[in-house]
This record gives sequence, structure tokens and C-alpha cells, in this order.
Amino acid sequence: MNTYYEEILAEIRQMLKDQQAEEAYMMIMRELKMPYIPEEAEKELRELYREAIWQKAEKKEVGEPDLEELLRRLKGKPQSQLAAAGMLAERNLRACLPQIRDYLAKDPLPEAAALIVDALAEQQIPEEFVWVKNGVEYTFWADDVTPVNQSEGFHLADQMLQKMYEKEPSLCQMARSLLIHEAYLYLPLSYEEDEAEVLTAMIRRELEEMM
Repeated sequence: MNTYYEEILAEIRQMLKDQQAEEAYMMIMRELKMPYIPEEAEKELRELYREAIWQKAEKKEVGEPDLEELLRRLKGKPQSQLAAAGMLAERNLRACLPQIRDYLAKDPLPEAAALIVDALAEQQIPEEFVWVKNGVEYTFWADDVTPVNQSEGFHLADQMLQKMYEKEPSLCQMARSLLIHEAYLYLPLSYEEDEAEVLTAMIRRELEEMM
């Protein structure tokens, strides 16, 4: 197993040890959606998936936040918005479309809003929304948006970055994190396959600037 997956699995195991089931579940699902996973890593990811589900179920029995509470947290501080958006993404958003529409129109935390928009796209909700992002207004139909895990440009760029940094696991992990962040913040637009090289070059420049 390569170093990247060893580090990812270690991070997920630590999250579960710390009873951070929701965060572990989101990371597991992100990895399982990748176009290629080594067989050994996939086997362990699925085992950890079962443990995360068990922990989530156990937490639900003792009182998982209800929909109203999650919507309230969306109006809170950045970390609160991110956590609430992550949990809402696993719910049926058709049950709270007016609140979601209101949230997106008020220039919310872009990272949290991106999780919501991606979930609206995943759930193929045939509704129009307005997302004010950093003062710019984006109008879109949710069922026309391509979810990040279905973006051809994202997957191709991911493959290119993995090949580029295959001998530098730490840099590869950082590059993939930057790529995922960029793909989500690009919503409601998505990268096409012929944009993968430009996207890869952009991530490489960002990584070099960070270093």
C-alpha cells in the first residue's frame, strides 16, 4: 500500500478513535468515490466505513442534531457551518429547500455552501437556486450541476497529479487536497476533461507557492 493511503487510513482510524464518526464517514466516502483505489486500501476503507456507520447510528440513538438544529448551525461560525453542511449533505434536502435557498442567497461561507450545492446536485433536485459567492451571484438549476465526484476534468487532473507526485507522497496528498478544494469552490461550474491540464498546472503552482 502506498504512503498516501497509509496516511489517509491512519487519519480515519484516529477520527473514529476520537468518536468523530461524521468526519471519518465523509473522508471515507470521498476516498471511495475516487476512480482508482488499491485493493488493499479499498478493503480497509470498507471496514472503516462499517465502523463509522455503527458509530453514527450509536450517536443517533443518544441524540443526533435534528434538521432544525442543523439549519440553525448553518447561520453560525465557519466551523459550525462546515459541520452542519456536511451533515445536511447526507439528509434529504427536499425537506428544507426554502431554508437552503435563503442560506445560499446570503453570501455564506463558500466551503460550506459548496457542500450543500454538491449535495443538491447529487440528489438531482429540479429547482433553481441563487448562490451569492463572494459578492458574485450564480443562478443555477441543481439537477444541471455536475457533482464533484462525477467531474471528468477533476478525475483526470487527479490522475495527472498522482502520477506527477508519485514519488513524493506528502506533496501528492497536499496536491489532492488543493484539487478537491478547488473543484468544490468552482461549483456550480465543473471542470471538463479538456480543462484537466490547466487545472493540474494551477494546482501545481499553488503547491509551489505554499512550499
